Amino acid sequence: MHQIVEAIVEQLTTLPGSKVTLRLEIDAEVPSGLDRAKVRTLIENANTLGFSERSVE
Repeated sequence: MHQIVEAIVEQLTTLPGSKVTLRLEIDAEVPSGLDRAKVRTLIENANTLGFSERSVE
């Protein structure tokens, strides 16, 4: 992520009048599933990091 910010985002934000939006989507498959404690930890971490959408299915 740091390299993306340096190489792309910082270059775009220096342009007059520019508006930059960065989105991150995470898809993961866990064949054995997740226990309640892991789901709770993932959602708490997403909240702490400021994710706008948080769901574990």
